Amino acid sequence: MTRQRIASLDLIRTVALLLATMLLVLDGLQLNRPSADYVICIYQALSLMGVPLFFMLSGALLLDGEPLPISQFLSRRFKRLLLPYLFWGTLVYGIFAMTSTYSDIHNITDALRNYVPYLLTGKIAPAYWFVFVFIGLYLFTPFMQRALSDSHLRRLMELILALWAVWFMLRYPQFNSINYREVSAIVYLGFFVAGHYCMRYLTDECRNRRIGAVGLILSYILNVLGLVNGFSITITYVTGAVSLFLLLKSFTVPCRFTPFITSTGRYAYAVYLMQVLFIDILCRLNAWDWYPIWLCPIIVALVSFAVCWLVAWALDHIRVISNTLIGI
Repeated sequence: MTRQRIASLDLIRTVALLLATMLLVLDGLQLNRPSADYVICIYQALSLMGVPLFFMLSGALLLDGEPLPISQFLSRRFKRLLLPYLFWGTLVYGIFAMTSTYSDIHNITDALRNYVPYLLTGKIAPAYWFVFVFIGLYLFTPFMQRALSDSHLRRLMELILALWAVWFMLRYPQFNSINYREVSAIVYLGFFVAGHYCMRYLTDECRNRRIGAVGLILSYILNVLGLVNGFSITITYVTGAVSLFLLLKSFTVPCRFTPFITSTGRYAYAVYLMQVLFIDILCRLNAWDWYPIWLCPIIVALVSFAVCWLVAWALDHIRVISNTLIGI
């Protein structure tokens, strides 16, 4: 894989991180004034594409190439997934427990008794739900790698993706109300496979840019209109995420921005895990009162991203803590 292609993949990861950050901000900020309704819809319609981008990127990277032995694959992926979650989750849990964030933890005894259950169920912070979905996907991945290595299965994969899109639309009419505790990794399996399909078979980058731009604009407009009118069209979130993925993967990153994009790609997991704590701090400080309401979500998201990126950069260069442990 060339340097430019790596930069393009890191660009997808960077955009996904920014959108996921904005979604965390929207969940945390108390934008409950009447004038905030349209603001929330405008930001939410775009930010909901962030998480699907992560799953598509993972599928593009993991489902292509020579399959590894199952034990080696699972050992490597779970180490990269679970050790940072253990580190940042423990830190966040300790701070949240001491600041009375949890309604059922009132003292040190409660905190010690609930630590493992909170850690194993993702109750530490709702934003950590994706860790458990990735566990399910990683268990599927070695078998999917072997199945997809057969070129004759391409048509079957297209059929599976089409059926998944229809199922997703009919089973979950309210995309933004999905509760991760009520669904399995199968919900995001389609994005996982779609990322592989887009990366391996949709190689005409000029066409990808056209399709991506048009699809993203149309999907975004429909998503905003749907949210403003109180309903959600699930299939437009699917087409929006896929269109954004195609657009970004065909984008040529200027050389002067490549070091930052590549670094952000490396720091993305650590930044996301630690942002849970920083965004909570901003929300406790009533950050929504500092700026005009229509600017607040993007400014708070960028401030959170910048601070956590700098923390990750410092940890990467100081090396007091192992990069494997913090998710770099």
